[in-house]
Amino acid sequence: MPNIPSSINGVSVEFASTVNKEVLQVMINGLKHCIKTNIASGHTLNKIYISSAYDSHTLPSRHMQKKAVDISRINGTKMAVGYPQGGAIKAIVDAIQDEFEGFANRRENYGPHLKKKLGQNWTISGHNDHIHLSVN
Repeated sequence: MPNIPSSINGVSVEFASTVNKEVLQVMINGLKHCIKTNIASGHTLNKIYISSAYDSHTLPSRHMQKKAVDISRINGTKMAVGYPQGGAIKAIVDAIQDEFEGFANRRENYGPHLKKKLGQNWTISGHNDHIHLSVN
């Protein structure tokens, strides 16, 4: 079982100390699809912070199936702080979520910009302080 790499397409990946980095290859492929330095026009994505992967959840959570990650910081700024201010953090988060929608194996795409499951609008609480991405 592969681990989430410490760099994806030139973007540094940091992890919470509680994160088990072991996920399915399809989840890593999903990250490679939407984590890019130039994801948002006019802004550079240098670093993401993964606050959860295969950890701290109970079944049937996609996390426990090694099929989900949560990203809570962009370029060192907590999403809960940076996103409401607009600017670079909002542009990058929106671009990541928009790009993930184009990934063939995407399942859940919950965050401050979109809440979609299998490409359809989805009602779920929370997710204003992080992006939850999962795959089939």
